[in-house]
Amino acid sequence: MKMIKLITSAFILPVLICCTTENGKGQQKVAQVNQQKAGTLPATVKIADSHDEEEFRKLFKSLTESLKKKNVNNVAPLLNFPFYTSHKEAANGLGAASDAISTTEFNRYKTAIFNADVMRLLPLCKEDNLSEIDDKTDEIYYRSLKKLTDPGSKMYEAYMQYPETNTQAESYFGFVFGKVNGKFKTLSTYAKWPVK
Repeated sequence: MKMIKLITSAFILPVLICCTTENGKGQQKVAQVNQQKAGTLPATVKIADSHDEEEFRKLFKSLTESLKKKNVNNVAPLLNFPFYTSHKEAANGLGAASDAISTTEFNRYKTAIFNADVMRLLPLCKEDNLSEIDDKTDEIYYRSLKKLTDPGSKMYEAYMQYPETNTQAESYFGFVFGKVNGKFKTLSTYAKWPVK
């Protein structure tokens, strides 16, 4: 009996090692099968998720390239309308997305959204300024934006903090991105100073 257990263990260990190597592909496959069995999200949604970051980066590059060229007029197609420019205050930080602008209002507010600091700094955005927003976040702001996005898709954020000119104070701005109707768009912005 002991010999059978030893032989079984000797057989299982190499199989487990084989399944969990090659950059974790074995673990990813097992996780997908388990999710299908659990009935959480269909495999097609999970496969689509793997391209979300790539699509986000493509959109972000288009946005920053337009800003580098000082071409704010080319930015409108990269935004989702209504485009949210602020958040309602909440006792625990950010509240729900608010102060939406329509496509027709964009020309009126574009220089406030893409002000001199955003035009100067966003094209210089580094990896540590970019993040994926946790699907399970408790923050009302991100949850309100998540309702706009395609089910199962990811959201990303570019956040930059910088010193204000001629003061000791710090300022900041952020942009949130998500997939709407199968295409990544810029959903919102927020900053220390309101757009509207």
